[in-house]
Amino acid sequence: MLSGAAAGAIAFSATSDAGPAPHTFAAPTVAADHTTPATAAPAVAVPTAIAATASIAAPTATVGVAATDAAAPTLAPTASVAPTLAEAWSATPHLPTPAPDPAPSPAASQLVTAIEPGFGVSVILAGQDWGPDEAEQLRNLGALAGALASLPANLVSLATDSSHGTLSVLSNEGGRTLAGWQPYGQGAANFYATQDWDGNAHTAASQIVLQTGANRVTIAHELLHAYQMRNAPPGNYGRALLTAEMGAFMAATGWVQIVSDAELQSLVDGSWEGIAAMFRYEGANLSYVSETGEAGKAFAPNPIEAFAAVGALIYAAPDGTELPEWPEYRRWFESNLG
Repeated sequence: MLSGAAAGAIAFSATSDAGPAPHTFAAPTVAADHTTPATAAPAVAVPTAIAATASIAAPTATVGVAATDAAAPTLAPTASVAPTLAEAWSATPHLPTPAPDPAPSPAASQLVTAIEPGFGVSVILAGQDWGPDEAEQLRNLGALAGALASLPANLVSLATDSSHGTLSVLSNEGGRTLAGWQPYGQGAANFYATQDWDGNAHTAASQIVLQTGANRVTIAHELLHAYQMRNAPPGNYGRALLTAEMGAFMAATGWVQIVSDAELQSLVDGSWEGIAAMFRYEGANLSYVSETGEAGKAFAPNPIEAFAAVGALIYAAPDGTELPEWPEYRRWFESNLG
């Protein structure tokens, strides 16, 4: 069974121009992304090799961020209120029978056959919703290809070759894992999970579940979580904090551990609220200006989220995004990940 708020999956927070989403449950690290996906987006090219292999023109794949979005879904706008880190899971896990999702178009299926061997992931089409029509499916799958291509090859290789098996990427509006589990209740979410649940037993897994229409930064964020958790036992996400790599990241970027090593080790599998309380941030201001000119701030309540949120911006932010220098973060990522 789940062990407190830190078990099950790892996600992040976002709000939109319409304000916070109606769901109140929070995620293990931060709140799940319940924003409505954008319907219009600036174009981003699918990697040339993939576009050529799939015989699909690059302009059909775009980033899923509308011009009216206050911020990319990995980030919380400056004016928003940070979600509560307690109450990470809904009281009763959901295992519904979903309605049939749109069938993938031949062109979308062809693009998947190029993405999978190119990056070593398993893109799930059956029972998933990558968009209602071919144009949307190509845009959303293109965002996945773009996120994978934006990250260092060594990072992607390690993220997709974890002890939990091949990394599977899903897309649906129910926040459903492969087994149909909805750890965040009946709301759409973006998260990474190292375990699945079929109503009877938990099994090891490596899955990124995307809200239909997730953009490149959102997907890069979850890929960075997959990289962080590549050696963590299923459901034990806080263990990433005990690695030498995360220790070096924290020391370089201004995260201060305010408890003893013994306390950290004893509490690392507890709630994310408890984990956040064991660290103090003394690093750079994480504010930025989005490609649409909106002020935003990377949501980083703990070092694990800081790694994913800032890393996703540095590697995958859309053209036109005005990022600060963040020299400590940039130096660390470039020196250690490429």
